[in-house]
Amino acid sequence: MKIIDLHGKEITVTDLNLAILQADDYRHYRHTDPTFSLLDEELRAYWEDVYQKLMLLREG
Repeated sequence: MKIIDLHGKEITVTDLNLAILQADDYRHYRHTDPTFSLLDEELRAYWEDVYQKLMLLREG
């Protein structure tokens, strides 16, 4: 199984359930230093996109 991330990179998924768990965790991470808020938004958007694409794979 493969997905394409927001940067156009193809990602091969070998363990769908584990990938979903990891993406779900990563989309909730935030820095404690507010100067990283723009980076946090970019990372949140990236992992949310990956998570949604993985969920679509699971739904078939």
